[in-house]
Amino acid sequence: MTETVIKLENLCKKFGSLTAVNNINLEVKKGEVIGFIGPNGAGKTTTLKLIARLMKPNSGKIFILNKKGILQNTLDNSKNLIEMGFLIDIPHFYDSTPYRLL
Repeated sequence: MTETVIKLENLCKKFGSLTAVNNINLEVKKGEVIGFIGPNGAGKTTTLKLIARLMKPNSGKIFILNKKGILQNTLDNSKNLIEMGFLIDIPHFYDSTPYRLL
């Protein structure tokens, strides 16, 4: 059986009257690589920011595997969480080389 490393339960995020993330449930197993695909405004970036703890949800739970091998609710304590990598949004690079910028 593959170990769950990220688990979302009924995750919701609202900005005023706009619901950006509405009751998302998701499990990511060890070794999986995931991506979100959808139109602008679908809540993809918001969901990743919630998982990365850059935003707080209005409701729901986010569990991430900690260093002790236990799924931990990130809202309780994020001190022992494993390291994760995220690519949120579009990476921006300079249009010119360093020489051209001089």
